[in-house]
Amino acid sequence: MRGVKFFLILIFGLFATSVYGQINVKDSIQNLLNTDTTADFRFARAGVVLTLHASPEEAETLGMSLLYPFVQKHWNNQSDRLSRLARINVWIGLCYRERGGDNRDERERYFYEKGLEIARKSDDALITAWVYTVCAFMEIKRGDIARAHEHLYQAIVHYDKVEFYAQSLEMLGVIGTNFINIKDTDGMYRVMKQMETYFTKIDFSKLTFPKQPFYHHNVFKHHYFDLLAQRSPCAELIDSVFLYIRKNIDLVENHLEKLSNHWMQSYAYYYLAKAFDDYFPEKTDSILFYLDKAFKLFELQETVRQREANSAMEFKIMANIVRANALSRKGRTQEAYRTMNEALHLLDILHHYQNLDEHRYRVYQFLADYYERTNNLPKALLFQKRLRESEARRYETERMRALNEMSARFEAEKKEIQIQQLISEKKAVQRILWLILGLTFMLLLTLFLVIFSSRLMRKNVEQRLYETALQSELHQNELEKVQKLQEQLKQNPVKNSVENIAQMVSDSLIDKDLRTTYLERLSKIDVNLLEQTYQVSKVKITGMDMKYIICFLAEIDVKDISLLFNIEPASVHSVRYRIKKKFSKEDAFRVVL
Repeated sequence: MRGVKFFLILIFGLFATSVYGQINVKDSIQNLLNTDTTADFRFARAGVVLTLHASPEEAETLGMSLLYPFVQKHWNNQSDRLSRLARINVWIGLCYRERGGDNRDERERYFYEKGLEIARKSDDALITAWVYTVCAFMEIKRGDIARAHEHLYQAIVHYDKVEFYAQSLEMLGVIGTNFINIKDTDGMYRVMKQMETYFTKIDFSKLTFPKQPFYHHNVFKHHYFDLLAQRSPCAELIDSVFLYIRKNIDLVENHLEKLSNHWMQSYAYYYLAKAFDDYFPEKTDSILFYLDKAFKLFELQETVRQREANSAMEFKIMANIVRANALSRKGRTQEAYRTMNEALHLLDILHHYQNLDEHRYRVYQFLADYYERTNNLPKALLFQKRLRESEARRYETERMRALNEMSARFEAEKKEIQIQQLISEKKAVQRILWLILGLTFMLLLTLFLVIFSSRLMRKNVEQRLYETALQSELHQNELEKVQKLQEQLKQNPVKNSVENIAQMVSDSLIDKDLRTTYLERLSKIDVNLLEQTYQVSKVKITGMDMKYIICFLAEIDVKDISLLFNIEPASVHSVRYRIKKKFSKEDAFRVVL
């Protein structure tokens, strides 16, 4: 499994910068890419600058002209290149989401889906899971919950592949939140049971932020009991809502360093203020107190606020709606009006987010009532009209959500079954694969042994045939030579032997100077004396014996004699000893030797 440090650079390093302002994006990225650090770190930091400061069009240009050539230079593996190209496309999509124009929705979706298509072609499960997650959040903003769930379950499958179970748990929490929005307690219960299974898989000692999974689980449970309490209000359910909200506040206040620095922990205080607003609206001081704490922590988490401006605006919208209602109940009407107007301004900026329709309805309702109380009838009529339009959209949204609920439930159950089937199939395939591999190995080994034995036998037979033929040929040549030598020796054996040795020396590979010396010595041999000695010798002297005797007389070196007769030097000594033993002390050749 890859290290957690790489995962943080991949997922969260995207936004981890304290520099935020107008900069020369191209020069900044070029400088980052030329620094003396690891390629992964340079690539991630360049992505930070791109997403925070580049215009969408600039991001498209720089992504393909600077970042992708950098990837091609530093990563040879095709899968590594594809995974980083997928990240570049997502970064461009982020720029369109944050700073795009009228076509922001279309261009954001285009680059997200292009990034997803590329990521699926790579072998990088972590990047693929991350891109699925990004696409899922996009679908949630657009209101397509069924599609979002499909992406989230795919993200879980890929996170599980690399054993990032904490991220799988977080994805289940998002799925559960979508069930909250469509008020499906059955779906929430199923997700809650799925989440519990992941707590048994997570090794919290290896997590950089070991408390974050508990935070997400508490958020989910508080929403679950909140939905039950809205349907059937009772003290026990309300107490459960406050219990899990306060558990997260305890985590924020006592274990903030163990919570993820990419998550808006200020939501913990907001949820408590919202719970008071829903169940104890008269406690306006408590509502305002916890909202102030939420905004204080929100301002402290500068990196989180800067990383994604739209998410920060969503938080402000929800918090300002609760604050305005509390201020209004407290009699601070003008302050409540200004706060709600700020929420309206942010909603107008995020007009393309369909998941904020409920907040629009609450803002229009508040402002319509305010203008009616202040006798500003034109404004009151304007917001009454917007309220009716918003209500109509809400009804349409609710109808769509009802359809999405069925689709999401079907998708969730289908994906859950698919996950279980994939696990079972994976195990079965692994068993079959190991069996096939074992049988294939045995078959290949047997085949190899058969082929090896067959080739060895054939080689041995061929070698024996070759050696037999060679020996026959050698014997035949030797026989012919012997016969020829015998005929020569009968005529003039010593003279012929000297001439033969001289010819052999001339044709040999012996050093040139030595050859000359040996030939001089051979020419000085008294052939007539040797002929007479040969005639009076009582021992039978063969042609080969005569050749060796001549070599010894010419004082040819042992190693050169071995070269002439193609034998080992030790064999020369053996021949010398054998010939010497043949002659008695009185024999003439004994004296010569």
